Amino acid sequence: MVGMTSAPSATAPAALSPAQQLEQNGFVRFTDVLDPVTMDTLLLRAHATLLREKEAAREAVKSNGSLIHLSDNPEYADVIGSPKIAELLREVGATDPRWTGGFLISKPAGGPPLFWHQDWWGWTEPESYDVRAHQLFVMIYLTDTTPENGCLRVIPGTHLRDHPLHHLEAAHSEGLQSFANPDAVDYAAHPDEVAVPVKAGDVLIGDSRLIHGAYANRTNEERPLLTLWYMPHWSGMSPGMRARGMENYLRRDDIHTSVARPLTPLDWTPVLRQRVEAVLPTYEDSEPPVPWHRTPDTSRLIPA
Repeated sequence: MVGMTSAPSATAPAALSPAQQLEQNGFVRFTDVLDPVTMDTLLLRAHATLLREKEAAREAVKSNGSLIHLSDNPEYADVIGSPKIAELLREVGATDPRWTGGFLISKPAGGPPLFWHQDWWGWTEPESYDVRAHQLFVMIYLTDTTPENGCLRVIPGTHLRDHPLHHLEAAHSEGLQSFANPDAVDYAAHPDEVAVPVKAGDVLIGDSRLIHGAYANRTNEERPLLTLWYMPHWSGMSPGMRARGMENYLRRDDIHTSVARPLTPLDWTPVLRQRVEAVLPTYEDSEPPVPWHRTPDTSRLIPA
């Protein structure tokens, strides 16, 4: 199991550890983590999940392809609580990783590109400008990916450094998600972008502050992805940060749901919940959550 970046322009020296690669570039790729049987099983589950998703729901998030919350689908418990994933999180420096959510994000055949964005929500807080990440994405592509079928693309270093793409329209707006304006610069190629193709079984871990997107899927096959969100230093975070993380986990800010009270692992059967118990967040403090704020103060980032 080897941590590595994905392209010559982003390749770190061999001496760098996965944690150092994450700190330097904002992402790291681990190869051959999950075995073929596991990948086949996850792929079958994903196709079954997608069959249940309504077409209108997918159209509303056309740029993403789908945004199906994994708390509604406890059949993914084994990957959320996977000891292999926990091991990788430790390799990149996580001290107390806790899962706060995840999605099946699947780009259909002919699907458009995913807009440029970063996913961090705590930019009002001083620690958001530290080198250490407070939220990590774990991406598990269920098929081999390339720029042809919609692989990840990133702007290395933008988890810490200002970049012109920080100054675009706020991420995840309805217009961007629905691909309302295909000519918007938010979807366009950028000279700083680096493609991150992977093989099924590889795992990508990245800093939620990293600016990233995805290419269009120009093939005739679905390109499914599981994105898992972990807060890597749960017990070391401020109470307000943990409170906001709990809000995310309990889906109190989740607009992508059609049920009155969104499901969480608290609603799963005991057998399935036991599979994720070690990575579920808990909160006993009374501090209110920090504000939900996706836009960084770019004056506090490293200048472009």
